[in-house]
Amino acid sequence: MTSMPLYRFSVHGLFVVVFLASFSQCIAEDWYRWRGPSGDGISRETDWKCDWTDGQAEIAWSRSVGTGFSSVVVKDGRAFTLGHVDGQDIVYCINVADGQTVWTFGYPAELDDRDFEGGPISTPTVDGDRLYVMGRAGELFCLQISDGTKLWGKNIADETEVRLPGWGFSAAPLVIGDTLLLNVGESGVAVDKHSGDLLWSSDDRECGYASPVLIPNSEPTAAVIASGKAYVGVDVQSGEQLWAERWLTSFNCNAADPIFHDGKMFLSSGYNRGSALFDISGETPDLIWKSKEMKNQIHTSILYQGHLYGIDGDMETGARLRCMDWSTGDIRWSVDDLRPGGLAMADGKLLLLTEPGDLIIAPATRDGWEPIARSKVLDGKTWTSPVLSGGRIFCRSIRGQLVCVDCRD
Repeated sequence: MTSMPLYRFSVHGLFVVVFLASFSQCIAEDWYRWRGPSGDGISRETDWKCDWTDGQAEIAWSRSVGTGFSSVVVKDGRAFTLGHVDGQDIVYCINVADGQTVWTFGYPAELDDRDFEGGPISTPTVDGDRLYVMGRAGELFCLQISDGTKLWGKNIADETEVRLPGWGFSAAPLVIGDTLLLNVGESGVAVDKHSGDLLWSSDDRECGYASPVLIPNSEPTAAVIASGKAYVGVDVQSGEQLWAERWLTSFNCNAADPIFHDGKMFLSSGYNRGSALFDISGETPDLIWKSKEMKNQIHTSILYQGHLYGIDGDMETGARLRCMDWSTGDIRWSVDDLRPGGLAMADGKLLLLTEPGDLIIAPATRDGWEPIARSKVLDGKTWTSPVLSGGRIFCRSIRGQLVCVDCRD
């Protein structure tokens, strides 16, 4: 007699939990690290809209966050990014509801505007109640996200005695358990995320600009680090190099993250380097195909339903948006006159931010580029990928204008 009410309660409770979980997933997904929770550039949010009246999106707020390329991460109603202002790199914690500053944390830094506008180029990482920040000169900080208190900080390049890459460190820190993995040196550096203590380091050779990426289902747990001359598989616990795929690019600019799927690895770089797909089921990568048809200079492509959507070509000389077949490398379609500046995906749709600041929404399909919404949201040069979280799209220009586009249903 007593089991029935409990059973009925449990079913009801299970329904509530499932409903709330589904509801929560639809309404809001924290975008707490570079390329989102799954590290693939895709938001799982579905409850957002882009039926913009008269072709103009609703701008909830706009503010300045300083010069730089840092993207936005979002956690529990707060957005975090980096920008350069008056001799400092500033970490901003912003209330997503109204764009107001919750707190800032600054450290001395050069603008370093050689070849581009300068400022920080990495994206912070949120892990629990902590924020990890990497500066171009090797500044590494762990901040308390509630109020910006510094829990620990150091210069990791000085400590490990490795050289800076030409344009400074750009990779986002990657949290793996208690380890913070960084693209510093030939094949990475690892520190204890709680204390900042050095766990292991690699040789003093120039690193690339891509962020570390875990290899799915690897044993031992392994990640790939981009150096200036190769993509290197490393054992996360020991730092041992497992393999290195030689990948030479002009200016040592390997900036696009590797993409893993179904036991394969996709690599791509700009400066006419091109791309390639490898089988990584063996001890070393085995080439499947290579191509000059997708050259990701600074933006990593997005893999969706067997196709790569990416920005091909060098940004300064004219890039284009393309769709490439994952398994063959064949181009399905290409749009040459968009001037793409950044790319993301949500609910089966591409979110393209053009270099002049137009936000364009289009279904991600191999059949072609057919936009369903377009709105001018920014002025000035824009090379940072848009971020969708909680029904809001965050777009940023290089000069530091950050806008929040309200797409809540």
